[in-house]
Amino acid sequence: MVNFTLDQLEKLLFQKERIRNISVIAHVDHGKSTLTDSLAAAAGFIDEEVVGEKRVLDIDKNEIEKGITIKSTNLSFVLNYPNNNNDNQYVINLIDCPGHVDFSSEVTAALRVSDGAMVVVDAVEGCRSQTETVLRQALQERIKVVLMINKVDRLIEELQQTPEECYQSFVRIIENVNVTINTYGANIMSECKELIGDIEINPIRGNVAFGSGKMGWGFTLLQFAEMYSEKFKMSKEKVLTKLWGDNYYDYEAKRWTTKSISSKTGKALKRGFCEFVIEPIFKVFEKVKSRTNQEEVEEELEKMIKRMNVTLKLEDHKKDNKTLLKTIMRKFLPASNAMTEMIVLHLPSPVIAQQYRYSLLYTGDLNDKYAKAIKECDSEGPLIMFVSKMIPMSFGSNNNNNSGNSGRFIAFGRVFAGTISQSSKVRIMGPAFEDINSKKDVFVGGTVQRTLIMMGKNNESVAQVPAGNVLGVMGIDKYIVKTCTLTNESNNDCYPIRNMKYSVNPVVQIAVEPESASDIQKLAEGLKKLAKSDPLVECRSNTSGQHIIAAAGELHLEICLKNLEDEFCKGVRIKKSQPVVNFMETVSEKCEPCLSKTANSHNRLYFEAEPLSEEFIKLIEDGTIGPNDDLNKRCKLLETQFGWEVGLGKKIWCFGPLDKGPNIVVNMCKSVDFLNEIQDYVVSAFQQASLEGALCGEPMRGIRFNLFDAQLHADSIHRGAGQIIPAAQKAFQSSQLRAKTKLVEPIYLVEIQCPEECMGSIYGVITKRRGTIIDTEYLQGTPLLNIKCYIPVVESFGLTEELRSETGGQAFPQCTFDHWKVINQDIMDVNCQVNKLVRDIRKRKGDKEEIPNYTDFLDYMNR
Repeated sequence: MVNFTLDQLEKLLFQKERIRNISVIAHVDHGKSTLTDSLAAAAGFIDEEVVGEKRVLDIDKNEIEKGITIKSTNLSFVLNYPNNNNDNQYVINLIDCPGHVDFSSEVTAALRVSDGAMVVVDAVEGCRSQTETVLRQALQERIKVVLMINKVDRLIEELQQTPEECYQSFVRIIENVNVTINTYGANIMSECKELIGDIEINPIRGNVAFGSGKMGWGFTLLQFAEMYSEKFKMSKEKVLTKLWGDNYYDYEAKRWTTKSISSKTGKALKRGFCEFVIEPIFKVFEKVKSRTNQEEVEEELEKMIKRMNVTLKLEDHKKDNKTLLKTIMRKFLPASNAMTEMIVLHLPSPVIAQQYRYSLLYTGDLNDKYAKAIKECDSEGPLIMFVSKMIPMSFGSNNNNNSGNSGRFIAFGRVFAGTISQSSKVRIMGPAFEDINSKKDVFVGGTVQRTLIMMGKNNESVAQVPAGNVLGVMGIDKYIVKTCTLTNESNNDCYPIRNMKYSVNPVVQIAVEPESASDIQKLAEGLKKLAKSDPLVECRSNTSGQHIIAAAGELHLEICLKNLEDEFCKGVRIKKSQPVVNFMETVSEKCEPCLSKTANSHNRLYFEAEPLSEEFIKLIEDGTIGPNDDLNKRCKLLETQFGWEVGLGKKIWCFGPLDKGPNIVVNMCKSVDFLNEIQDYVVSAFQQASLEGALCGEPMRGIRFNLFDAQLHADSIHRGAGQIIPAAQKAFQSSQLRAKTKLVEPIYLVEIQCPEECMGSIYGVITKRRGTIIDTEYLQGTPLLNIKCYIPVVESFGLTEELRSETGGQAFPQCTFDHWKVINQDIMDVNCQVNKLVRDIRKRKGDKEEIPNYTDFLDYMNR
């Protein structure tokens, strides 16, 4: 039974200062879901006895089966802080995020609707690759973070560290987190330092907690400072500064000192944190573990428990040592108290957060009424809601309200301004929205059927939800593909919230088809639902008619296929191809101009291709350079950084594929008549050519096409789309192949943690898979090694199983997409691996296996 009523929750929704929107983020298996159990128990969702085992927010059957979080799940509840007085109630909208790199898109979607984040780090493993990734994602969204160092019990029981060794382990973790914050957050947060405050992590500030999610206990230094303030006759603020760093208490001198040696006796002193914080916890562990009579609590332990103000029930005395220890620690230092303290005191409310986040979120004029409404978190202003993901109504739901809604979706998001209510008429702006004068990706007239407060696998319907809250919306799912911005129906001059940037790419793909031809329509509908249910997955059809599913990695692909078969295409038997990898095509040198004639021979186009630098490509992929740039700024950037001719930046006709890719067409012509009339046709041809390159039908990357010259017929009827588009496509294909085209493959950064004796076996597996070792380091205070290496994605299939087999299950890899790498081999050399790769891709796509030459597309002057 929950500890709050729906009426209490609804009233608090309008008290913006008492709202906290937070995400729990971490590396995989660092204990996010077990920690959230403590908060769920404090709110009354689960019993305290099952904290750390229930995993209340793992509600999908795939999550329960695999034991990892796959979908980010919201839990809204009310907590009291600092006491049980109803005047100190806060609404916590908590989102438990996945830690596996394949599901990083869920983290991005969660962070967009959050104002704060709790980063969880395993005390033994420390900061891992995904810890850095999720921290970087949070900082890019201007999210303030607090730190929870989890699994402290492992340091005490497994590694049997001393209190001083524990302290040094904590210091290393905090330093690593601060290095990441300063590396990625310094520039992003500099504009809003006055509002956001100091973003560094420091236990003295109270934004670091220590504990064990599995056992349900945790603490901040503030809690111990309150305990010891009376003993030392000092304010809790002053005691707090003594419980961290080089501070020691000299009993002989009866004072605190910064020297580790007593000034009177010359004896070594214990660090304040070790003596007054961690040692009492060590003693509890030691006394409980050494208990010999399982039926009663020994006298010495009984005295210690009383000093801790812990009261045990009679049945607690008969518990085994492990369960008794968990009970004592949970009552002495409840993890929910420590986390609630950090969330309430150190993470911002929407009123504060939106003052420094609005400029990052809104794409329109930052002085218009919509930007001001977002900045002020104005509930009375125009409605602006961002939908970050779509949740299938069948997803883990036990709510009877969802019966009969199979195949429908809840739009999950955040109200940044205004108030959304049932029966509201809304204007829906999708991710491809261009301009208020354009009708592209805009729908007007959608009706909100219900507004929902999301509570894990259940949800509660409310009449309206004001600015600053996260919620689910029903009734508009048919107008939304993945994400969108909602505003009032009449707000025709409103711009959308900025699209999200994901930290991973869908580089692994598979082809699917139904066993029975009569099920093709059902499969197509199921694929649409699958694409809607996941922020990152791509479902498309290629030119040969295959249905393609593209995902971030092997596990992501496996989950998508399972959801397709079990949820979205029930009863349809599906045939699946072997997983394949997305490649790209590029060029390695500038080529001679290539001529292409139209079919009527009245028009001639001359194109040349040359490679773009990796720096230029990164700027396009990051959005620094794009089709919507200020032309003067773009010109200045290209002239100063890349040495382009003055004014040439204004002559970039387009980017591609899909109007945003890392390839460009530049008009280099001098005094050519009618050129502006064929620009749209050339752009259309380029979008198709850059999406399916001439080499093997893979997208292009890093190619600049220069329109060198053109000869066009004076009569427009002879230079229409039917003539120009095919000719331009041939010109792009011939110039690409003539510029020594290359294949580009995706590369994973693989991080492997293992004991030292497994190192030889792991090196053998990596070398066999064309991998490159880049770093090997010992994890201080543990018997483990951390190995980092690069492995081509195409070689990564089955890597986890092979490593486990070779090391007896002691090694587990974490694969993160890192970069694209050009395969520097001769495409035409039949003895090279890249030649076989290209032939295999062409065969799979139904093309002729023979690799084309540029002469196959080139026209000649005298023909």
